Amino acid sequence: MIPCVTLPLCRTIKWSVNCHRKAYHLLPRLYSKTVIGSSFLPLDQLVRGRREEAQRSLLVEVAGLASALALHQVCSQYGSVHKMFHYTVNSGNNNKEMILVEFKESSSLDQALQFACSQSVKNIIPAHSPLVWLAAGKSSNETTNAHITQDLLELVTPNIKYSKEELQQQIFQCNDISEQIQKVYDGQKLTELGWRLRFLTCRQIEVALSGLFPRATVLPFGSSVNSFGNFNCDLDMILELSGIGAQDNTQRLVFQAKKAPSSANSRLALQRRMEIISDIIDNFVPGCSQVRKILNARVPIIKYRQNLTDVDCDLTMSNRSGFYMSQMLYMYGSLDSRVCPLVFAVRRWARDRHITSPYSGRWITNFSLTLMVIFYLMNVSTPVIASLQSLNINSGPDEEEIESDRFIFPKSLEKVAASENKDSLETLLRGFFEFYDQFNFRERGLSIVTGNSFIKPEHNALYIQNPLERVLNVSRNVTLEEVERFRAELTHARYLLEGSTPDVDAERNEPWGALCLWDESTTGIANHRILEASPNYSIDWKEVFHTEDAKGQASSVHEKNASSFKLKSARSNREYKNFTKQTFNENGILGRGMELKNASELKGLVTKLKQKTSQKGNNGRRSKYNFKGKYK
Repeated sequence: MIPCVTLPLCRTIKWSVNCHRKAYHLLPRLYSKTVIGSSFLPLDQLVRGRREEAQRSLLVEVAGLASALALHQVCSQYGSVHKMFHYTVNSGNNNKEMILVEFKESSSLDQALQFACSQSVKNIIPAHSPLVWLAAGKSSNETTNAHITQDLLELVTPNIKYSKEELQQQIFQCNDISEQIQKVYDGQKLTELGWRLRFLTCRQIEVALSGLFPRATVLPFGSSVNSFGNFNCDLDMILELSGIGAQDNTQRLVFQAKKAPSSANSRLALQRRMEIISDIIDNFVPGCSQVRKILNARVPIIKYRQNLTDVDCDLTMSNRSGFYMSQMLYMYGSLDSRVCPLVFAVRRWARDRHITSPYSGRWITNFSLTLMVIFYLMNVSTPVIASLQSLNINSGPDEEEIESDRFIFPKSLEKVAASENKDSLETLLRGFFEFYDQFNFRERGLSIVTGNSFIKPEHNALYIQNPLERVLNVSRNVTLEEVERFRAELTHARYLLEGSTPDVDAERNEPWGALCLWDESTTGIANHRILEASPNYSIDWKEVFHTEDAKGQASSVHEKNASSFKLKSARSNREYKNFTKQTFNENGILGRGMELKNASELKGLVTKLKQKTSQKGNNGRRSKYNFKGKYK
């Protein structure tokens, strides 16, 4: 529910005179105007420019914003300062004030780091990185009359432009659903500082490994660069020890190197290298914490958190397919100005309705959902964007291209004509729900390569063709249960949008438009599949399972669960799964489809268990129990 909002006087006057608001898509705004053509900057050039910014940047921990003047004076001793950004990292009770300094020349940063010193404290590892802190003034030459212009010190936070309440109020006061969608996109997309901090995080790993691997390159991919990332998205990185591009093999001098001890097994060798790198990050790289090695996954990764840049990181090696996929999504986000806002709206709806999850599992991912939005935009009556094959055809033989293993991306989009589709964001959002509500997921798969559906080659609940590895299904993990839930939520979303009346609901201070789809009351739940029982609510399993039969003896089947068991709201997902498996499945009571969302459902389950156990004691036989979302 939306808190009571004091509506502007002008809107109240509009309602009193019964003046209808003009539709947002009829306002002087060209949705079909794209950024393609001469203004399009390919992703490889964007990454190159951001990497150069990171190579000139210094991240400094300061006592507060008042230290900006002293920091500017200190940095000016080594070269000209181009920009400064200030932000705060929330780390419990000890918030850290940080300032990102960008020099005009990379040599200025090198000189600053050359004269920097390490702490003279025991048990401190003297790491050398572009992450430093500003000590108290020790020089008498420091003056307090330094001047910083407003454009030099930009008070930009790494997270969001508006607070949650401010953004919610602005969405509530929009004219229609199209404006709501655009407002959410503008308020939650990745900020300029967010871009810089992510590339500086990549740069820190390069510096840490530069002693042995001076050409080591860390490239970001995923939401951080594909134009669909929000303010708090994770940072996915690819580490390449040999750098980008081919080396000059004509040189006579060649570095000596060691052969991998397990060269026969390339995967094992990769796991050994990543294990060593994870130890380096965990023990020597400043600001890195919560380092976890997930090396047995299909793509081995190292997960950690960079506390000083406030970013959660996933590091992998030798997997350029992720970067190519980001390149493709970035291209589609640049084809039309409505693509990114629409993807934001659908992703937020899926998150708030628990269709997606931050944890890996059987549910739809944000990547699959993005491909579904792109496929839908290819299949509207007047297509908004073209298929991959069409873009490949439009790229001429003389045009410079970026080649991946499976597809050739056009370097320039000047030959791609702007879409003739003039639909508003509201129309496209309604069309998305209607399109997939009627889609035959049971028999058909999706392909953005051709822009058409096809008969599924495998019996997967959801089939979305991998654009680069076309024999693979990017949604192979999704179960039939999740597809049915997705279909049900699509129907529900259509119902909510049809029943929303902007003027009436806004006058009553009730959610209207897209706010009916975005349920803020549930966004704080990390995973709705984790049991949310009340911390004060306990179950006496002896009372449940030890109901005596007709002879007054306890049922031997349930004697294993004689001890009482107390559920807590902070139970982890793994503990919850073990609990359901040991307590229910071993006794043949519940199936794998069981899900408990809150304490009321738990109480209802206990009541059902008591009834079934009582029936068993009276009848002297085991009652049949089938659970598929309902009790029978």
